[in-house]
Amino acid sequence: MTRKWWCWERSSITASALAVLGMLLAAAVLPPVAVCGPQIPEWLTAATQTNIGDFGADAPAIILEQTEELDIDATGRFSHKERAAIRILNLRAAGPYLQAAGFENTDQSVKQIKTWTIQPNGQVVESDKKDVVTESAFAGFELFSDSRVKLVHAPAIQNGSVLGYEVITEGQDRLGSERFRLEAEIPVWLGMVRISVPSGSLRYFVNHPDRVEVADHSSNAATFRVRRRAGIPIEEDMPSLWSVEAAVFVNYDPGGNSAVQSWEDAGRKAYPFFRDVKKTTPEIDAELGRLTAGKAGMLQEMEAVSDFVARQIRYVAVEVGIGAFQPHPAAEVYQFRYGDCKDKATLLLTMLEKLGVTGYPALIGTRGRMEANPEAPSLTSFNHMIVAIPVPSQLRPEVERFSAYDAETQLLWVDPTSDSHPLGELPEMDQGVYSLIAYPDHGEIRRTPESPVERNGLEYDARLRLEPAGTGTAQVRVKYLGDANARRHSSFRSRSQSELRKMFEERTAGYATQVKLLQATITGVQDNRQPIIEEFSFSGDFSSAPSGESWLFQPLFLGGLAAPELGTKPRTQPFDIGAPYQIKGEYRIELPAGMKVTRLPEATSLDSEFGSLHISYSIDGNVLTIRHALAFSASRIPREKFSAFRDFVNGAGRLAHQRLRVAGE
Repeated sequence: MTRKWWCWERSSITASALAVLGMLLAAAVLPPVAVCGPQIPEWLTAATQTNIGDFGADAPAIILEQTEELDIDATGRFSHKERAAIRILNLRAAGPYLQAAGFENTDQSVKQIKTWTIQPNGQVVESDKKDVVTESAFAGFELFSDSRVKLVHAPAIQNGSVLGYEVITEGQDRLGSERFRLEAEIPVWLGMVRISVPSGSLRYFVNHPDRVEVADHSSNAATFRVRRRAGIPIEEDMPSLWSVEAAVFVNYDPGGNSAVQSWEDAGRKAYPFFRDVKKTTPEIDAELGRLTAGKAGMLQEMEAVSDFVARQIRYVAVEVGIGAFQPHPAAEVYQFRYGDCKDKATLLLTMLEKLGVTGYPALIGTRGRMEANPEAPSLTSFNHMIVAIPVPSQLRPEVERFSAYDAETQLLWVDPTSDSHPLGELPEMDQGVYSLIAYPDHGEIRRTPESPVERNGLEYDARLRLEPAGTGTAQVRVKYLGDANARRHSSFRSRSQSELRKMFEERTAGYATQVKLLQATITGVQDNRQPIIEEFSFSGDFSSAPSGESWLFQPLFLGGLAAPELGTKPRTQPFDIGAPYQIKGEYRIELPAGMKVTRLPEATSLDSEFGSLHISYSIDGNVLTIRHALAFSASRIPREKFSAFRDFVNGAGRLAHQRLRVAGE
């Protein structure tokens, strides 16, 4: 997923994480040394003399001291100063922490960026202007942007060196919101944020108040501090670092007292960005006529319009100045046939309004990337924009089947950036996270719905005919549902026939040995409202552990020959498995004439708070039938429950991979 944060963040700490993952917020400690070479600033000298003992000794680098200072005047002009001292303990592992970065665009510029390297022998190497590199901040997916990053790769760093840096940025404030991170992936000995605004409108929210000290605060200034914070462990399938790390969300109004204090305020502040861009044109009206011609009812018209915006408007970002926040007019998006998430959402809202359906912009922090905290109202909490539609009463019976419809709030959620999800479904990244709906007079924070377990996943039908030696021929049919279906649509559209065949060959190679793919077809690819259905056949050797005239085989062969398990290492972070889903199907296995299964297992059920597994076996003549259903109903597992979840997953895996012995009668 390559989508830019909807709300541009000025803070160089959070902003540079986009270009250099985990780069900043590193500090250091050195015993007192005789410094040689260029003069280093007093704050860095003091940092190197702090005695931290063995704190963070196992980390690649340590934050000894990191400070940010933000000063804003009554006109919205700001000065942002960031300083850090970093001790490098493991040069090879500390790569992300060996540089400083500052962000620029039309509204702001880096006035100073400098690094100092204090080597273990006391030698000091100061960066020079020639060490500064300017790059496009979002070159990977923006067609054009005025966003730039200035980088300094600190010179002459060795194990045991201290890297100090200072970045000063000045510019014009547009948002009145800021987020400051106070923890990092490496240990923090001391982290501090100071903010000052002139108007007396300062408001702040702390997402993890047990970790952050509010040193002082008033209506126009505040200081926040953390001490001796261990590094945040990065684990696979964890929630976004954005929501795990301690941070302060600061809102202010340089010219008055209307700083955001609630989500209602946040929506009021966001809505003006969209108010004047939802204007239709004769060309858009004509397109609507073509799209809705012959459609039977409002819902079909909405489907046609949603599909047009999703598939005919390319996802391309052109963002200059205010374009980082404000969508382009719907007329321009339609004319040029491209736009980013907020542009596509604006065009969809405009077209729906012409149909008589009112929708609203919904800012969202995507799952695993930038999840908004419902207790911390801030416009810095979102990286994406979708659409929320209050469903009219006459349409509710028709949309109740949609997984993206929330019956409690009577809202239908639509993401027009996805060309693989039909109306009524949300991408997994949009599910189960908080979104700010911007109404004309207020905002509302809502959690988006997750797919019901039965509407996401796959259903299969497998037939296997075995020969006396354990070889056989299998025929398989797989049907995909929900987000699993959308991912298949996206993948198959971009693959050639040879690539698809290779995919099936690699896949079936895990089901048996000496596999030969015989045939493979895929249907439903072109229409994202249709399920992808795969049908393929292959031959191979399904036997193992031969003993005389008997052998073992794994009847649930679609699970693969390997049976990986979740490890025993405890989690420090919650475990995110994504949207709820299920895998459900049936195997019919024709045994060789004159042979039988020596012991038929009893039906098995595992039920837990995380999901369920049901396997049943029956035999009629020489045909063995197995029904298998595995469901994951929980999408995020708290770390304290991970051990029980692991036992459920590993137990289900062992049952699905058990082998049966076939022998002569």
